[in-house]
Amino acid sequence: MRRICTAEPALSGEAREHQSGQLGAVRTLCARSDRTAQTRSTGAASGRATDSIPDQLHLVAGRLHEILVTGCSFDPIYRHILTAPGKRVRAGLGLACFRLQPSAATVSPAEAIDLACAIEMFHESSLIHDDICDGSLLRRGAASVPAAFGVRIAARAGFHLAGTALQILARVVDDNPAVFARVGEDPAVTYLDQLSELSFGQLIETLPPAIDDAALRRHYERVAAAKTGTLFRLACSYGGTAGGVDADGLRALMGYADQLALAFQIMDDVCDVEGGPSLGKKSCGDLDRRVPTWPVIEWLAMRPGSRELWLSELTPSAVLQAELVRSGATRAARAVAVHAAETACRALDVFPPSVARDHLRELTVRVVSR
Repeated sequence: MRRICTAEPALSGEAREHQSGQLGAVRTLCARSDRTAQTRSTGAASGRATDSIPDQLHLVAGRLHEILVTGCSFDPIYRHILTAPGKRVRAGLGLACFRLQPSAATVSPAEAIDLACAIEMFHESSLIHDDICDGSLLRRGAASVPAAFGVRIAARAGFHLAGTALQILARVVDDNPAVFARVGEDPAVTYLDQLSELSFGQLIETLPPAIDDAALRRHYERVAAAKTGTLFRLACSYGGTAGGVDADGLRALMGYADQLALAFQIMDDVCDVEGGPSLGKKSCGDLDRRVPTWPVIEWLAMRPGSRELWLSELTPSAVLQAELVRSGATRAARAVAVHAAETACRALDVFPPSVARDHLRELTVRVVSR
């Protein structure tokens, strides 16, 4: 029986210095891209709401409460979820994309908030079912929904959340036929018809290929694009379409979302290994389940004898955790995440300088700064 990992090794001074240098590279790239803009455009200049993205995220929080806490049997679950919210990354993506390009054909700011809420509800629904599949007891430092309310009720709440999100998204699209007339025309742009990729990613994550470096990396990228990238792309596509972003801009946003998702997922894996109070859940869960995350893939490629250690059920997760840190595998994984973040930042060069573009660029830095 595998022993659960409990150690949380601290980064060495050398590792911290290396990490700081990597983050500096992303910040420098984003700053260099913005150097031509001496002043930032505002929402008022583009005929949009003047609230900053963080201010709008407060509106999302209030609107989610209005939508979900309605006196139904799921109210206790929704209050539990809303009491421990995440960073609203996906809502922020949608709201920023809504304000990227001035256009006459846009939805109202209130409808943009509703679209952001729908994406967040899809995300919360997916987290409930992730916690059911993984048997996770904690989420964001609190009891997970399955742990607090039971698996059966949690599953029903997850379905109800997704259904409510579908209703809201459908209403906004139906009320704005001219704005959403192009939906589905470009197969390179993700819309709701690809939502099933979420569950596909959850499924194939548990079915890794044989231990072959190239195959493992391809598999990981496919999982990240499905599990994390799907909602990132949906947030960008619906937010961008709602804000009148043109076809070239939407394709650029898909590239941004995919690279941001890869960086985000790799950093999640690094944090799962390194642990710490900010994780909000038990560390090393993927090691316990022998999921080949990116730090593990780097370790398997660089450390002789790692294959045998990885495959042996007698190897405690604590030993694997120490190996991943000591070998430099987590540092190598961070470097890949930084490269993906830099690529995401460059994808935004097609858009004019704006507060919205700044938000998207700053997000690439925050993702790899965890």
